[in-house]
Amino acid sequence: MLTKKIAKRNFIHFALLLGAVLLLLTACDSGNGGSNGSVAPAPTSSTVNSASAIIRHSPSGTVELMWDHTSHVLTVHMALTGLTPKSSHPAHINAGSCKSNGKLVYDLSAVKSTQIGFADVITKIKDVSEGIPETGWYVDVNNGPGMNGADQSMAITCANVFNPSASTKASQNVQATLANAFAPNQATSGDAQLSVKDNKLTIELNVKGLAPNSKHMVHLHSGSCASQGPVKYDLKNVVANASGDGTSTTVIPNIGSIPRNGWYVNIHLGSSDLKTQTSYDPFACGDITSLR
Repeated sequence: MLTKKIAKRNFIHFALLLGAVLLLLTACDSGNGGSNGSVAPAPTSSTVNSASAIIRHSPSGTVELMWDHTSHVLTVHMALTGLTPKSSHPAHINAGSCKSNGKLVYDLSAVKSTQIGFADVITKIKDVSEGIPETGWYVDVNNGPGMNGADQSMAITCANVFNPSASTKASQNVQATLANAFAPNQATSGDAQLSVKDNKLTIELNVKGLAPNSKHMVHLHSGSCASQGPVKYDLKNVVANASGDGTSTTVIPNIGSIPRNGWYVNIHLGSSDLKTQTSYDPFACGDITSLR
């Protein structure tokens, strides 16, 4: 009975943590889209003449590790938004940290996303006799769909595991935030500025943390980073300098206003061809919500 109460408490804790993440993100990329895994929200009818977005790394989410000291089963529950829609990603528990990678400890179930880029996956691992260590583990999700080459095998989100109550005689529960990774382009940040004048929409992007001298495709979408929808407009590529700072300016004619919500901008790994999941990786995203 006690075990059931603990499990229920942990599930509620995890659900609240995920809800907080979704509220913070409420926004990243492409294809078909929708809330609840199906339809992306449409822009509202209320409009403005200028707006902006904070561009952050994508994807993001939470991971919970639960270890039962009687069965020695380790359960790993991950929930993520901002993934490539309808994609599949390798995931692992590794030794070391997100910044200092070590050897593989456990393979996890593939992270498979819905058409809006959301994923919820549970892995159960048997015969984990030593429980969850205090430090020395990290969880990562890779670009995929396989582990062939640097672009596929690079981590697109990562979380260090810290367990202050490590024990082999009591059940364990640890939560962590899946956020920035340390692979090229996976810690990008910046902003987008939108303005309408003379029936033209101008979109200016300024970002940092890109791979030096790299180029990346950019789109303006309907929906949000957390509930992705279809492409609204193609934007000019972001081009990074030798320091990894990138810019892009696009002018779109015959646009008289900007919706107050329901648009977002994302930046992809590829520069010209997004036909593969690997190049499609929407590693940075921003909701158009800050109005001026």
